[in-house]
Amino acid sequence: MYYEIYIDQFFLEQFISGYLLLLAAGKLCRLSFSRARLVLASLAGAACMSALICLGWLRLYPLGFFAAAAAAFWRRPLRKEWRSNWNASLCLLAVTVFFGGALEALTALLPLPLLAAVFAAYAAVAVFSGLARAKLRETENAATVRICLEGQSLVLEGLLDTGNLLTEPLTGRPVSIAEEKAFVSLLEAGWEERRGFCLVPYHSLGTDSGWLRGVTCDEMTVTMRRGSRVIRRPLIALYDGNVSAGHGYAIILHQEHAP
Repeated sequence: MYYEIYIDQFFLEQFISGYLLLLAAGKLCRLSFSRARLVLASLAGAACMSALICLGWLRLYPLGFFAAAAAAFWRRPLRKEWRSNWNASLCLLAVTVFFGGALEALTALLPLPLLAAVFAAYAAVAVFSGLARAKLRETENAATVRICLEGQSLVLEGLLDTGNLLTEPLTGRPVSIAEEKAFVSLLEAGWEERRGFCLVPYHSLGTDSGWLRGVTCDEMTVTMRRGSRVIRRPLIALYDGNVSAGHGYAIILHQEHAP
């Protein structure tokens, strides 16, 4: 038994699929690299795979994967970035496995030319990567927030929003946004007259513009995967509604309140 392979076609297919896979893995890992580096890495992987096929060393075929990964992701100094390098390589491996499964399914179920199936499989990988990236971002930005006010405390699930640039206009203090109903246990009836509050203008949360009542608390402890931070006298704006469509969190943290 023997296989007839057109090496030029094989090289082109490996180059295109390698380029698409490196692009998807880079986006999933949130790595930025130049198009030239991406092209060179794809060429390295395709060249390595083509050479191994020509030499008949089929068992060493995966070396092409490592050649592409090393050319794209591995940077100097290796000792300082070894964790990022390995994470990117493992991410590329996961994307490749998913891509291979999608490609195999498409070629088996649909009468598509190979290159058309490659791009269709990449589309499936891109959708999967986007969903995975959104889930990872949500997990990384999730926080547990403990708020203290006049000897009482409240623990809320929160989300760090790097796009939250809300500040108190007079002092420029950063403002986190919490659901007012979540503060019921901390704010007694008539708290506005007794404690006072400030008005914070905003331009989001489903309306063109509006005002939020801001409360200065005694202390706020933000705990995330990256660590913890204690903020003294944080300013928290109260929103009369849900800050999360899925009710997954009750407070949106300002980027300056992150650990």
